[in-house]
Amino acid sequence: MELKVSIWVFFIDVVLFIVIGYSTLYVAKRMSRYGEPLNRFIVVVAVSLFTATIGRALDIVDDFTGNVATIVSVERVLYFLSIIGIAYGLLSYISHIERTILPVPSKAPGSAKLSSGGYLYMGGSTKELVEFISSIDAPVLVITRSPWKYENLGEHVQILWVTQVTDKGIGLTKLHVVIESAVKFLRGGGRLIVVDCLETLILYNDFTAIFRFLTALKDHAVETKSAVLVVVDKETLKERELNVLLREFAPVRNLKSLLKTSA
Repeated sequence: MELKVSIWVFFIDVVLFIVIGYSTLYVAKRMSRYGEPLNRFIVVVAVSLFTATIGRALDIVDDFTGNVATIVSVERVLYFLSIIGIAYGLLSYISHIERTILPVPSKAPGSAKLSSGGYLYMGGSTKELVEFISSIDAPVLVITRSPWKYENLGEHVQILWVTQVTDKGIGLTKLHVVIESAVKFLRGGGRLIVVDCLETLILYNDFTAIFRFLTALKDHAVETKSAVLVVVDKETLKERELNVLLREFAPVRNLKSLLKTSA
């Protein structure tokens, strides 16, 4: 059979066929290796790549037969289906990863009544803080550098880990991502956000940026009739920084008093 296209076009078609075919085998070998929902995404992508491989094979056939209308039409359908499938698999996987890292409220608002606004917890007792969070009958989001301190406190407690290990959490300088997740949590029914990483955030960012971040968080909390509790170690903050925070956030030493101020 005579080649109907240039050698370079044929070469590109063959290379694409090999690359897509290899990708299909690579993904197919991982089917049923993982649990759901990851396995479902792998199956969708594997089927889509297999469809694209058939399309590339027909493209090579077309290099020898010329533009046969039937073959061209089949190729277009196969490419259309493969692109839709790969896009679906990719977007679904990204959505799954975001749901894993970025928390959402897992239950109804609950009966706990907290005054909306911002508060500074300067009591310094981690045990008291953990007990308080555990006892609240409302969705709570803890933004922390130490997620293990807040594990197994109940389904109402979600954890947002700020860390340099960005595949497990959110980067310490990604304040816009943290605020986006926190706002989504509040608008989804969250009632309390605890920021237990203030000193670390200041270390990786400047205080002005952190202050803007906290005040924006407080504004969103007021808008959604929720509360923000910032854990502060006075010894690690400059006096000026603490005074600036106190102008926006009411100090709280006894966490139970936060509930007593409820409306």
